[in-house]
Amino acid sequence: MFFRNRTNPQFLIILTCLLLSGCSVISVAYNNVDTLIRWTASDYFDFNASQQTQFDRSLRRIHAWHRKEELPKYAMLCTEMAKRVEAGLTSADLDWADNVVEERRIFMAQYISGDLAAVLSTIKTEQIDIMNMKFAKENEKFRKEHLDGTPEALEKKRVKKSIERIEDWIGGLGADQMIKINAMLKTLPQNSEYRYAYRITRQQMLRELLGTGLSKNELEIGLRDWLENWGDGRTSEQKQIWAEWTNRFRLLILELDAILTPKQRLYLVKKLHDYARDFIELSAS
Repeated sequence: MFFRNRTNPQFLIILTCLLLSGCSVISVAYNNVDTLIRWTASDYFDFNASQQTQFDRSLRRIHAWHRKEELPKYAMLCTEMAKRVEAGLTSADLDWADNVVEERRIFMAQYISGDLAAVLSTIKTEQIDIMNMKFAKENEKFRKEHLDGTPEALEKKRVKKSIERIEDWIGGLGADQMIKINAMLKTLPQNSEYRYAYRITRQQMLRELLGTGLSKNELEIGLRDWLENWGDGRTSEQKQIWAEWTNRFRLLILELDAILTPKQRLYLVKKLHDYARDFIELSAS
């Protein structure tokens, strides 16, 4: 809830935008997300006119479906989460939230894979080259942000960003809370090197899918698997690191919940209800 979810596929940009947008701007963000996706896809693949027309047509249909069918489900999720936060979070609540979000992510992946395959099955070698250049640019950006610098500087930046996310959800922190949360955050294992290696692996998997001349139906199956099974490609060591990080993260959430003041808990509950309201209003618009 306070950090990004365990899975965040590049193509599920709609979900990403919703999670990154504040309540005050969520309507603007969602109503313009098709433009964002169009720009992003063009940046990665440089579609020709025919491909762009097909992509835009599919995007309009997906956006309309998502508005009508998925946003009400997000509203229900936020409302239920608000009830659980109000009562105090338990490990079972975290299991529930993880499962529900994962269910929506997988359903979204299944829904869009056919439309993606219809367009991506037509891309040429030079367009894959453009994708590779974009990957290289994004990977360099990731390295600069998460890997370049001393361990102390990187840790300080990581903790600072995490605290900013927490404060966005619960409001300001007291001095004692800040000390405790700093200590909690420092117990999370460093995983930036793993994340970097893993993103390279995932990119290579997509590169192989797109570069082997698969038919539209074959590519749809491959893309669906690539999107659904976001953990594929991890080595045994990476799986162990990820499991350790996830376990520590869950403990951090529960420890954080335990030190919330009534005012902070109310702030968080209200924020979740605000999201639910915005999702309902967007769905009806």
